[in-house]
This record gives sequence, structure tokens and C-alpha cells, in this order.
Amino acid sequence: MRSSTRASGSARREGSGMSVAVAPEPVLTEGVSLSPRRRMFLALVRKKIAMLAIAYLAVFYFCGVFAPWVAPQDPYRQNLSAEARLQGPSSEHWLGTDRLGRDIASRVVYATRTTVAFTAVVLISGSLFLGLGLGLLAGYRGGWVDTLIMRVGEVMGGLPTLLLMLAITAAFRTRLNDVSFWLEDHTWLGDDARTVTKFGIIVFATVPFAWIGSTRIVRSQALAIREETYVAAAEAMGASTWRVIARHVLPGVMPLFIVGVSAGMAGTAGAEVTLSFLGLGIDPPTASFGSLIADGAGPQTLERFPHLLLAPAIPVALFFFAWNLLGDALVDLLSPRGQGLR
Repeated sequence: MRSSTRASGSARREGSGMSVAVAPEPVLTEGVSLSPRRRMFLALVRKKIAMLAIAYLAVFYFCGVFAPWVAPQDPYRQNLSAEARLQGPSSEHWLGTDRLGRDIASRVVYATRTTVAFTAVVLISGSLFLGLGLGLLAGYRGGWVDTLIMRVGEVMGGLPTLLLMLAITAAFRTRLNDVSFWLEDHTWLGDDARTVTKFGIIVFATVPFAWIGSTRIVRSQALAIREETYVAAAEAMGASTWRVIARHVLPGVMPLFIVGVSAGMAGTAGAEVTLSFLGLGIDPPTASFGSLIADGAGPQTLERFPHLLLAPAIPVALFFFAWNLLGDALVDLLSPRGQGLR
């Protein structure tokens, strides 16, 4: 269709001795299009459920990062008097108190910090370094490198992940007690040395399985990008392998990599919650959603003091739900049959 432009203001059509005001026609401009990233952003904004998920995740991570300032009270302060223990929600204790008289709302806020720290460490070490790096290497280089990486990934992916994580944490917990004692005596960690050691154990148990999904996604995209003409041109001009990967392949795989990480974030956080619930993760008094839920589990406890279970269970369940919703929304936007980018 041929585009036309008209001057702003009303034009006058003269004929038969009289003039008629004609409304200006809309201006049509050819060749103006939004970039794929901006179209994806605008399509994501139009998805209300995805924006609700982003809003909740923003609040969750804000509480995790700024927990000392968000928590209404000291989460470790105990009050063993009969009237202070196992209180229901009140103006003083918004979500009630636990068996030791500690404020549950404050402990839930500090539990978000544990989840935020764990997901960040696993994301950087597992998905970013291992997943992205190995996926780029396998997809671009191909050959025996690709075969080796993908065979290892298939073997790791076929193993019972949860059982192996339980075995790793159980095996190292007792053996690293001496390490935590040494860190407590010889470093600035002090009383936090035991928590840091247990945190390191569950990270060590999770990272070997965190790279598999992201590696497959990145590899498949890198295989397609390396056949593009601009990649061949860069290689013909003498660009090194790492320069081609950094300048041409990496920007092309990042959108799908982000989608893969978003889809797997709930499972990553769920690993820490599960291990702590089973007593193999973060130990009390350090707040963790798993240990808080375990403290409120049990039919008698749930019947008499439901706030012990519901207070930590609802926020972390919404956290999992929000990440799944966001991941599904991003998958729909990038799907060839999705309507988000059309």
C-alpha cells in the first residue's frame, strides 16, 4: 500500500463556489518498526498476570536484600514466657510468634534473604558460568567438545537429583564440622561460620544439576547462530573463537537463556527449601522457609497454631508460582506460535 502524507490543519476543497473543510488524514510512515526486544517488552507489559508476578518477585527480593531494615523486630530475640509463646497474629506480632516467642513476621522476612542469597549464588555459579559457558562452547565448537558436554549432561540429567542432593548434604554435613569450627575461630565470620558452611554444602549439592537445562537451551541456539552469514564473515576476517562467541553468538542466545533461567528458578529455590525442611539445609536459628515450615508441620500443630505453617508457606508458594508464571509468559512470547510478538 502506498503511504501518503498531508499537511496538518484543515484543508479546504473548493468547488461550485463554496469551500468545504476536510479533516486531515492520518500520517502513515513506512519503515518504522520496533526492535524485537522492545516489542517483547511491550508484549510482556500487556500480560497482566506476568506483571503481577514481576511485582511480587520485586517485593520478595526487596525484602530479601533489605531484610534488616524491613523486618519489624529482631528475628532471633526469644521470649520464653508462657504468654509470649505461640501467640496468634496481633498488632505487636503481625504473624504471631513461634515456640520460642520469636516474631514470625521478622523470621519470614529473613527467610526471604536466605532464598534470595541461595538463588543468586546458584544462578551465578551454575546457570551463568557453567550453563551459559558450556552451552556456548558446545554449540559453537561442536565436534567432540559438543559430544562430551552433552553426554555428561544426559548422564547427570538421568540421575535421581533429589536423592543425590540428599546424599551429598548428608555426607558432608558431619565432615565439615571441623571446617566451621576453624572458620569460627580464625576468620571474621564468628558465629555465622556454621551457617556459611551449611549454605556452601547445599550450594555444592545443587550446582552440579543446575547447569543442565540452561546448557541445552544455549547450545541449541548457538548451533543455529553459528550458521549465520555474519558469523562466517567474522571468522573469515580472522576473528578469534572467543571474540566471535562474545560479539556475535552470546547476544543471540541471551533471550532464550533468560527464559530458561526464569523457568528453572522455582526449582532451584525449591531445592534449598526441601533440604532445610528435611533438616539437611540451613539450621536454626537462621531463618529458612524449609525450617519454618517444618516447625509448623504436624496435624496437631496445624489445628491449634495454623499461623506457624501458613505464615512461611504462603509467601514461598507464591514465590514458586510467580516464577512459573513469569517463565510461562516469556516462553509464550518467544514461541513461534505465540501471539505476543505479532
